Amino acid sequence: MGAWRSVWAPHVAAAALVVGLTGTAGLAQDVTAPAGEAATPRERELRDQLKNILQELDEIGQAKQQRKPEAEQSPVVREKVEPAVSEAPEDIPHYELADMSIVSKRFQKRSEGVSFAATVAAETDSQPTRTLRESMESLPGVILRQANGPRDFSISIRGSGVKTTFAVRDVKLYEDGFIQTQSDGLSRLDIHDPWFMRSVEVIRGASSSLYDNYALGGMVHFRTRRGSDINGFESFLSGGSYGYQKYAFAVGQQFQNMDISLFASNVAEDGFIRHSAYDTQTLNFNFRTTIDDHQSFYFKAITNWLDAKVPTRLTLAQFAADHRQAGGINNATNAILLAQRRLDRRTIVGGIYENQLNANTVLTMEADYDVKDINQSFTQIIDNVNPNYKHYTDLRHDGRLGDMPLRSYVGFFVNNMEQEGQTFANQQDFFGTRGTLLQNNRGTIRNIGGRFREELQFVPKWTLAAGLGFEQSQVSVQTINYTGGAVSGRVSADRTFYNWAPEMSLTWKPTEEQRHWIRGSTGYAIPGFGNLTTNPFTGLAGTNFDLKPQKNLNVEIGTESKLHKTFMVQLTGFWVFFKNEIITQVVSTTGGTASINADSSEYRGIEAFYDWRPGDGWRLSGAYTHIDARYINFTDRFLVGGVPTPFVRDGKAVPNVPTDVLNAKVEYEHFPTGWGGWAETSYYNSYFLNNNNTVGIPAYWIVTLNLHKNVEVSNNKWIRFAKFYVQIDNLADKKYAASGNVVADSTPDAQKTLFFAGYGRAIYGGVTLGLF
Repeated sequence: MGAWRSVWAPHVAAAALVVGLTGTAGLAQDVTAPAGEAATPRERELRDQLKNILQELDEIGQAKQQRKPEAEQSPVVREKVEPAVSEAPEDIPHYELADMSIVSKRFQKRSEGVSFAATVAAETDSQPTRTLRESMESLPGVILRQANGPRDFSISIRGSGVKTTFAVRDVKLYEDGFIQTQSDGLSRLDIHDPWFMRSVEVIRGASSSLYDNYALGGMVHFRTRRGSDINGFESFLSGGSYGYQKYAFAVGQQFQNMDISLFASNVAEDGFIRHSAYDTQTLNFNFRTTIDDHQSFYFKAITNWLDAKVPTRLTLAQFAADHRQAGGINNATNAILLAQRRLDRRTIVGGIYENQLNANTVLTMEADYDVKDINQSFTQIIDNVNPNYKHYTDLRHDGRLGDMPLRSYVGFFVNNMEQEGQTFANQQDFFGTRGTLLQNNRGTIRNIGGRFREELQFVPKWTLAAGLGFEQSQVSVQTINYTGGAVSGRVSADRTFYNWAPEMSLTWKPTEEQRHWIRGSTGYAIPGFGNLTTNPFTGLAGTNFDLKPQKNLNVEIGTESKLHKTFMVQLTGFWVFFKNEIITQVVSTTGGTASINADSSEYRGIEAFYDWRPGDGWRLSGAYTHIDARYINFTDRFLVGGVPTPFVRDGKAVPNVPTDVLNAKVEYEHFPTGWGGWAETSYYNSYFLNNNNTVGIPAYWIVTLNLHKNVEVSNNKWIRFAKFYVQIDNLADKKYAASGNVVADSTPDAQKTLFFAGYGRAIYGGVTLGLF
């Protein structure tokens, strides 16, 4: 508390003087009623308001105390930040979630009872990463897998999100408070440029009571750098192996009542695998303004263009013979013959309005327009346009229930997404020429719902949290199928889903350095357009209207402790029960993807994380995740001789769920000279890729090295600083399979298309210049 007094004592003294002049000076010293006196309602209200203000000042003071020493600050940040009040090492971030204040400077605690982790600034500062995987793999319980594109990865949290062939499903994504997941549950990482990021925050475990539809695995929140972090103009240039090149700039400034930032980048690469070259551009604009003492507004616009060639995953024999080949086992899956390609665009424009109605109550409203326009050439050529409107209104209140502090939250949301799609035959002429029209589809997904949450500190150091979410989803899909250019069938479906998501947790904080919790939470996700408009056996254009929504129950117990001022650990055990889990499988002979329901499955595991700062400039950190995922009741079905045939999979391992993942990192920063470096290693154990558990991905272990130098330039009005880095990925040039698909057992193992090869040894270097 000494640091708090040194920072805030003048402000509190001034507040006490003002209160004294109004005749209630005693409140500045003691926010409880004097002994023997009954407080009037107005006195009680004023005391509660003052207590909240003092608590907020205390939290801000503690946050300042936890900042890095001045010598450790990057030159961009240091100009806007007061000197640190303590030489204590930087703590793991414990603040700012998607449903909290993101416009004003109010400091609000994260939700109680959740498993939370976040990357530190050094993850992106010392290595302007090519992909978000490179920084997020240091978080426990979080696994990223390469999909169809340079920045297109699937995100798995506790095993959720990997039963898909591309993009992100079953995990909710946000950026700076704006929801990035569309109304059909699809998210893509293409739109997030790693160089723009300040940190990434993750809530692990089912969280639909907090984040509604599709939060089966949890939530990921990307935080971009603010104008105050940039404080001028920055340019970035990077290049490296396999034709990699990146050009980017950032402009940002904080003024008295506003903060503005603009990021732009162009990235291109020939690719490690043949037929994987790409070119992508991203713009990200942020405007935050304080209207008055109570109101704030935040405007955000993001857009991404992508032109990427896409290889086909390799069979076991192909991977052994040449792991860099484009892949394909027949004309229907030959990447070069089909000219497999993604030509996609996505744009999100929206605003967040925040109003502090009184000292204890904050109103937040968010609305955005999100449009995805995709043109993709694979076995079939697909053209889809998805305009999406989303709106959220949230009300947060800090009050009391009797003498017990109570934090309350209530929210309402509505969103609507449309799809206008066409599917054509691929002419297989090396150019991706559209052939015969195979399907027209048009659909709408409407979600509307509400949620509330109460966090009650019923005795000191103990908090009980309970929440409930409700959502009605209406899905309307119409398809017209064609054979030989003539209409062969018209099929439509109108389905309504009702989903409830209860949650409860108990948290014990015996000291400021310890937190222990137990949590029971639920998640749900309805089928998306892609699930419903493909044949469940062939994975090609068709219908799958009987697919059910999936639900899960997450039970966990966790502990987070600062065992020493330099050493922090987190350990969590979890057990997740799935009902009607949607399993999406690749049908290797057709190149299509088919979705089915598994009646019930269970995931059990542990997550461990440590952060140790043994000396000045040193940091040792690591994460370990173990998951045992099994089908409890599941009858698989696929075509045998053209006839749908059932196969019992009870007791089999759920495919594409890694059993053991280990990450460890050793870092050193010599602040007086600006030199620094780190070594990182990642290990992935083997796991199965098919429901019958006969074929899988081999284990691998890779090492990455990084060396960087920060140079501060003084007395120069044009250049403020320069940051140089050089990095070697896969130091030992290990041949490994970086990702795999769930593959249908209708294809013999020898013909299953399984892997994307990981990059061989690669060297990258670059420089960031802080200008004027």
